[in-house]
Amino acid sequence: MTDFMYMRYTKFMLPMIVALLTAVSCNDPYNDELREPELVDGDPSDKTALDNWLFDTFTGPYNIEVKYKWDASESDIYKTLVPPRENKVQEVMDVVDQVWIEPFVDIAGANFIKKLCPKQFVLVGSARYNFDGTITLGTAEGGRKVVLYVINDFVKTDAFEVKQMMHTIEHEFTHILNQNVSFQPEFKVVTPGAYTAAWNTVPLADARAAGFITSYAMASPDEDFAEMTSMMLIEGRDAYENILSCETTAASYEALRRKEKLVVEYFQKAFKIDFYELQTKVQAAITAIAPENGNPGGEQPPALLDVWGYGKQYGTFTVDLMTMIESAEITNRYAADNDILHRYDLALDYNFRLTFLEANQIMLTLYYYTTDSEVREYKTANFVYELHEDPVDDAVGEYGLGMPAMDDAARELVEKYGAVYIPGYFIGPFFFDWATTCSGYRYAALYPVYAPNSYCLGVLKP
Repeated sequence: MTDFMYMRYTKFMLPMIVALLTAVSCNDPYNDELREPELVDGDPSDKTALDNWLFDTFTGPYNIEVKYKWDASESDIYKTLVPPRENKVQEVMDVVDQVWIEPFVDIAGANFIKKLCPKQFVLVGSARYNFDGTITLGTAEGGRKVVLYVINDFVKTDAFEVKQMMHTIEHEFTHILNQNVSFQPEFKVVTPGAYTAAWNTVPLADARAAGFITSYAMASPDEDFAEMTSMMLIEGRDAYENILSCETTAASYEALRRKEKLVVEYFQKAFKIDFYELQTKVQAAITAIAPENGNPGGEQPPALLDVWGYGKQYGTFTVDLMTMIESAEITNRYAADNDILHRYDLALDYNFRLTFLEANQIMLTLYYYTTDSEVREYKTANFVYELHEDPVDDAVGEYGLGMPAMDDAARELVEKYGAVYIPGYFIGPFFFDWATTCSGYRYAALYPVYAPNSYCLGVLKP
């Protein structure tokens, strides 16, 4: 079984975690003759309108079963998981149909999907937390079954949410394609010495500087190929070009171009698919579903603290070092704290969040865990900062954050272990504003007055 562990930040959590995927072997080779599928049972006596829609959309035309009614045997019995909410099922699967299936059908034909698609989707309401601090967003088993997690947090109109889910599916489907037709051996030697099992400790900025499109791409050549494919599809041509133009070095730019060329050639030679045409169709489908590129959307967003705050539209600001390009100060502070904790068999998660507790109180939550045993203990450390009720300077939107109050875990983190760098970042005056990245996403951002070239980006959640 292979997992897509993408750093995902939902309101729970270690927020998004990824961040990622690999797949397993498939016994049915791709060939040019259509194999007629054996339809799964789609005629229960107690069918609901949702059941009928799923049958008409997936089971009838493509022999894909969608399981959303809870069956613990379909998922990891050793993890705490929750069932999906039925009102989220059609939202999720409608996106799967429009963004994944229809573009492939338009270019390669319905037979392509019938032959190669996984035959079962299993939907799970929550994320699956792993011992290494990652969060699994999807798994694929034998090219036949895909499990999608975090269904209950899905927001169909949020472009970031849509792309994140489709990242999982496109990644897993790429593995299935690779099991039928292997990708070129040349791909494995573009960046041969940089693959690492410790990919989840590499911030996204460092991964891109090393010639990888995401941190998870550093896990292995197989993951690298699947990440290249999925990222190019979900980001679209313009955003992908922007990533390469401003988030790479000269050497890593060349490496990513070589990988891109091999991906495009693979789809053409193996399946007669024009990858750039597919990319255009996928991007058009995403834009049609979630037209706003950012969180939240709109050409002229309101002031950040008009929508993020106690009792407002958004209450939580989530940072994920694996999926967002943060400033060097943030990633350096993360590395410094993690280096300290490693001496004590602890590790700091790459996700943290800021939550309004009251109108003038913001809580920073850090996540860390033990590394010296198979059963790892996770802890949360909370730091509560007083936010000045009135801006220090109304004209520029400057706000002050005081010295934090700490819970027991936070006090232990600081006083016993000396992990003070990330908590210290949030002491002092800040500008609260929006920032737009190279790939076109607009994030909430905190800019410390004492370091005007620094910034901390986050995704807003209720």
